[in-house]
Amino acid sequence: MTTDIFRPIKFGKEVFYPKSYDENSFVMNWTVEAGGKVPPHVHFHMDEHFKIMIGEVLFEVNGEKIIKTVGEEFFVPRGIIHSVTNAIKGQASMTVTYSPCADTHRMFQILSTLDNEKPDSMMNMMKYFYLVPRIGLKEFSRVRPVFFEIITNGIVTIMGKLSGWDKLVIKYK
Repeated sequence: MTTDIFRPIKFGKEVFYPKSYDENSFVMNWTVEAGGKVPPHVHFHMDEHFKIMIGEVLFEVNGEKIIKTVGEEFFVPRGIIHSVTNAIKGQASMTVTYSPCADTHRMFQILSTLDNEKPDSMMNMMKYFYLVPRIGLKEFSRVRPVFFEIITNGIVTIMGKLSGWDKLVIKYK
């Protein structure tokens, strides 16, 4: 599958803009509008390193709230549950590096292709989560607490089966 992943991909209040990748890392710019946040989640296959470019970002790790501002950096080792929130009324932007890449580029190949077909559709992310176990990718992240993960996986599986997403498995395998 060839698709341009080096372009902005919008999802709700977030814009992902992949910049580079190799087997050791995946680098992207990430913009989050006011009120935007990522709920508690964990990455099992990669570490995550943030450098704040615009605004203030609130990280919550192990119940501790940490605010980082322009020029500051924050590191989240793999296996650590964390959330990320835009802490200001304006836009927040950061450079995010995942190490190692761990199939992150494949996630963006899939999301970019889906976004070309249906721009800014939250269903694109649901389709990606449906595809991950079915095409053998390393999962990007898991929602926490585990109860939410179980519910989310069940909903995505039912949606995928009813919506005919198995045809996507053939396309992206």
